[in-house]
Amino acid sequence: MPLVRHDIPLMEESENAVSRMKSGLVTSSKSQLASRPRAVLGDLLNNKMVSQLNCNVKAEATEDFKKPTVLPVRAVKKASEDNTNASIQILSDQVKSVVVVQDELPTSFSSHSASIQEIDTEIDNPQLVSCYVKDIYKYLLEIEARTPIKANYMEGYKIKASMRTILIDWLIEVHGRFKLLQETLFLTVAVMDRFLQVDSSISRPELQLVGLTAMFVASKFEEMYAPEIHDFVYMSDKAYTKKEILRMEYRILKAIDFSLGRPLPLHFLRRYTKAASHVSDDVDVLHHTLSKYLIELTLPEYDFCHYPPSQLAAAALCLSLRILDENETPMTVLWNESLVFYSGFTSQALQPLIEKLCALIVKSESSKQQAVRKKYAASKFYNISTIHHLKSAFVNVFANMALKNAD
Repeated sequence: MPLVRHDIPLMEESENAVSRMKSGLVTSSKSQLASRPRAVLGDLLNNKMVSQLNCNVKAEATEDFKKPTVLPVRAVKKASEDNTNASIQILSDQVKSVVVVQDELPTSFSSHSASIQEIDTEIDNPQLVSCYVKDIYKYLLEIEARTPIKANYMEGYKIKASMRTILIDWLIEVHGRFKLLQETLFLTVAVMDRFLQVDSSISRPELQLVGLTAMFVASKFEEMYAPEIHDFVYMSDKAYTKKEILRMEYRILKAIDFSLGRPLPLHFLRRYTKAASHVSDDVDVLHHTLSKYLIELTLPEYDFCHYPPSQLAAAALCLSLRILDENETPMTVLWNESLVFYSGFTSQALQPLIEKLCALIVKSESSKQQAVRKKYAASKFYNISTIHHLKSAFVNVFANMALKNAD
């Protein structure tokens, strides 16, 4: 029986419908998969040569970060008192709010403090395009500003924020079944939000179709071996046809003006983590993985969808540095002058978002939507969602501050 083809009058029925969707991912018989060629779920995964290629493609470009030591790890070495005092003085005197530093950067580092390190030194590696990287990230910030997602864009809609949360939690599971790139998941949510904010006519029975089609579009943009359209029909338990997905694809692309180049938080996070690892030898892949976990926790949350990707990535990394630090180093020291320079955000400017992230960490433990926590509890992600640091006093204090500010 189709899962969401009929109107759902109550939220409880919506949750039940998506629950049936989730159960369908597990209970569908293997004979259905074997009945016809399946580009992703069948032939592609059984092809050793293609699987090897996929493994090579899916490795993040920046996963050459230092491998983590045994948990817990130190986040950043303490700087000398002179450097620390100079850094704090510069932050307090010169940087009072969020500043997009890239718009004001000169081409040379000679006019900046000696504590700011040049991180684009790989002139022998043409793939890293170190001579262009500053211009590239300046351009990404310009695109980010031109393609905002409005806060509370669903006001007056037939669909509710809770329905979006349930759908994205299910899409994360679908993403895992397809073994897609992480960029594909983030682009899926971005495309879906950008479409929904300009098309208020979407009804509840169409919402799952929007999510599946957004992933279909994102897969074709990001993946080397994208799932075929019949894979998405299968994942919907045949609730939708190929023609319906294709019609929705055209509708979405037309609504967003065929623009799929909006930067993702992952793009900025890699840049910021690279800067942090150049400053401190103790910053490793654990910090990067914890930052990705925090960012991915925000995907189903409607209250976070309007934050710019660059700001979200900066807040996640700043919080990761503080959570994994054993010395209770002040955040203004952890988020030092180099990170302010490369991100464009001070720790003070990031603090309200960091507080909300801490509240989200606490909330995630009792939430009904557990797809992200289960995903990052795997060993490939260093079991990062289960580390005891996430229950530290610092996280609880900041979470309480976020609740007070919300009131």
